[in-house]
Amino acid sequence: MDSYKKIIVTGHLGFIASAFCHMYKNKYEITGVDFNGHGSMIENLVDGVKDIRADISDTDQMKSLFEEIKPDAIINFAAESHVDRANENDLGFWKSNVLGARNLALLACENNIRMVHVSTDEVYGDAEENNEPWTENSRISPKNAYAVTKTAAEMMLQAYCNSSKHNLDVVITRGANTIGPRQFPEKAVPKAIWCFNTEQPFPLFRTPAKRMWMYVDDHVTGIEAALRLGKKGETYNLAPGFDSEAITEVVIEKIRSIIGKGIINKVDDRDNYDLRYWMHAEKAKNDLKWEAQYDLQKTLSSTVNWYMDNMDWLKAANMHFK
Repeated sequence: MDSYKKIIVTGHLGFIASAFCHMYKNKYEITGVDFNGHGSMIENLVDGVKDIRADISDTDQMKSLFEEIKPDAIINFAAESHVDRANENDLGFWKSNVLGARNLALLACENNIRMVHVSTDEVYGDAEENNEPWTENSRISPKNAYAVTKTAAEMMLQAYCNSSKHNLDVVITRGANTIGPRQFPEKAVPKAIWCFNTEQPFPLFRTPAKRMWMYVDDHVTGIEAALRLGKKGETYNLAPGFDSEAITEVVIEKIRSIIGKGIINKVDDRDNYDLRYWMHAEKAKNDLKWEAQYDLQKTLSSTVNWYMDNMDWLKAANMHFK
């Protein structure tokens, strides 16, 4: 349906949600909710988006916000999302990714509105031994603490959807590995761009790992399509074409080639290191009328060019990161 006008977007000062706000600020009346934690930056605030500081895991804060805004829908981008930090201490991940999602879901039920929950391909685990790419019916087998919390949230939301008491109108999206403007530099691509431009060695894990590299604009158009066209209780893989799959080392080398300089150092793998994420998005194509528009080369060139034109943003992000 196209009747959604007022929507709450959580995590609007982060990477993917800020891209959504940039793309759809003129289509929807957006209220952004962010507690400005790790990975959020005030520099990501989009003109025209109402900026609210609140923690989605705070029941009273969120209840008051819903009463004030009276939204038609909510899109939950907010998440703690870095595997290395989850391996060190996952408590905050449970608070944001599970308890926060629970609060939003219960309020969506009370207000009889749609909730789109942005999840991840990491819930599937590791496709290194797979003969076929994941579908939405593939077995869920998360391998790290971050992915476990995202899986737990999905299962909880599906339970609320299937419950006659709650009857939650939820749609879940599982996005592929996403890159693009305003991604926090603890992630590989912006970190590589920063390292190569500041003559610091980029730490690359020794074991080759494959990812499907999706441009953030493609990701957010899929999420918006899920809001409008997604079927209640359904999950949709959002992924680029198979030709956008590449080994991380190849991608980092391509970035170094675009920039024209840089040092790469091999380092030990992280704990619980998944070697392949591999899925197709046929269901999204059929139900949501969505397909990724960026191939790998366009994704990389668009991403690198943005950071090279916005080095002040990248410098600020690195100061925030430290």
